[in-house]
Amino acid sequence: MNATVSLAISILIFFLIIRGQLRGMQKPLKKSGVGLLLPIAYISTSLFQLMDPSLHIREDQVLLSVLIGAVISIPLIWTTNFEVKGTGDAFIKRSKAVFVILIGVFALRFVFVAGFKLIDPGTLGFMCNLVTLSYIALWRIGSFVKFRNALRHPSSAIRA
Repeated sequence: MNATVSLAISILIFFLIIRGQLRGMQKPLKKSGVGLLLPIAYISTSLFQLMDPSLHIREDQVLLSVLIGAVISIPLIWTTNFEVKGTGDAFIKRSKAVFVILIGVFALRFVFVAGFKLIDPGTLGFMCNLVTLSYIALWRIGSFVKFRNALRHPSSAIRA
């Protein structure tokens, strides 16, 4: 996969994440909360890159990518909260911090990819996708847990 395609996919993923956040702030989330976990399934399709015979990735590169994703997920989990409105419906609480963090993460990705030439582009693209998968998976799982807790204990969730 060349850099242009990887960049286009990254931009598409970014806009889908932002759209999902905005919709979650305006429409109530379904009681099951499964919609919060769907992005994990969407982004996990990037793992099909592992079938590319030209991909040469080492275990330490995989571990580093997952570790970076885990670190990125921490502020996202911390700043994503839910509010239970009077009807009992849960919404994603409006937070500018989430948007700032996401914009920063995607900007850093583009700077990193443009400036890092020691790894072949295919491996670097896969590492970036693995970072993305890691932080989205951890962020969404953490958000799902927070969502379920907000529904179980509405008094501890932020009331609007």
